[in-house]
Amino acid sequence: MYKSATVRRLMLRDVAWHGDRVSADRALEAIDEGIDCAILADLCAADWQIAPLDPLPCPITIAWGEKETLLPVEAHGKTERIPQASIKTLPGVSHVPMIDDPGLVRSCGCCSERIPS
Repeated sequence: MYKSATVRRLMLRDVAWHGDRVSADRALEAIDEGIDCAILADLCAADWQIAPLDPLPCPITIAWGEKETLLPVEAHGKTERIPQASIKTLPGVSHVPMIDDPGLVRSCGCCSERIPS
């Protein structure tokens, strides 16, 4: 079933705008990892919050996918707990931008570590 790029795009639509770019094997791994995630329920809870970070321990950039559906772009005004963080909207990508456009993630200036090609 996952051999079809169309099926992968549909199955991964909540995390990737271009889920069809993921191999069938990697799509199955990602789904299994999500199912087995021990903290998934906590992450999905509506009432979790991070502690305020003021002052920041280091520069923080929040990269937001323009096509994000889990946390829509409009939500990035909700960053009052990280007041000095800069926010960068990444065009044409969703929740996991590394799937949609690895080159964009590599070149956006958000990552301090080298991301492999």
